[in-house]
Amino acid sequence: MRAWLAAAALVAVLLGATGCGLREGSPEGSDPGAAAPVPVSVIRRGNEITLTGDVADPVAKRALLDAVITSTDDVTVIDRLGLAPGVTTPDFLVSAPVFEAAAVISDFALSVAGDTVTLAGTAARAAEAASVEEAAKDAWPRADIVDEFVISSPSPR
Repeated sequence: MRAWLAAAALVAVLLGATGCGLREGSPEGSDPGAAAPVPVSVIRRGNEITLTGDVADPVAKRALLDAVITSTDDVTVIDRLGLAPGVTTPDFLVSAPVFEAAAVISDFALSVAGDTVTLAGTAARAAEAASVEEAAKDAWPRADIVDEFVISSPSPR
C-alpha cells in the first residue's frame, strides 16, 4: 500500500514540475488543445463537388452551399464544412458568380487561406479561366486572388 501511495505522490510531483494542467500561457477564453481552423476548399471532380474546411457561422455555410448548388445542374454536393466561430473567410454571400463562371471547368478547385483565394483547374480556353478570375476579383475585391489554372488547348493565332 505504501509503494502505491509513494508512486501516486511521485506522479503528482512530476506532473506539477512539468507544468501539466497549467493554462497560464493561453489567452483568456481559448482552449490550448483546440485545433486550428481548417482552410475552406471547394473541389469539383466531374459532377461531384466537395466542400471542406471551417466557416465562421451557419449563415456563411449556407451561403457557400447555396452558391455551389445553384451554380450548375446535375451535381452532387458533399458538405464537409465545419463551424469555427471567429474564423475569417471571404463573404460567401457574393460567391455565386464565381461558381457559375467555373461551371464549365470539370476539375475546378477553390481554396481559401487567410485573405488569399486560389483558383485552379483545367480550362479549355483562356477566356474560361479569365472569366472565373474576374468573377472572383469582383466578389472579393480585398482578397489576393491567385490564378493557378491550366489551359488545355493553345490559343488560336
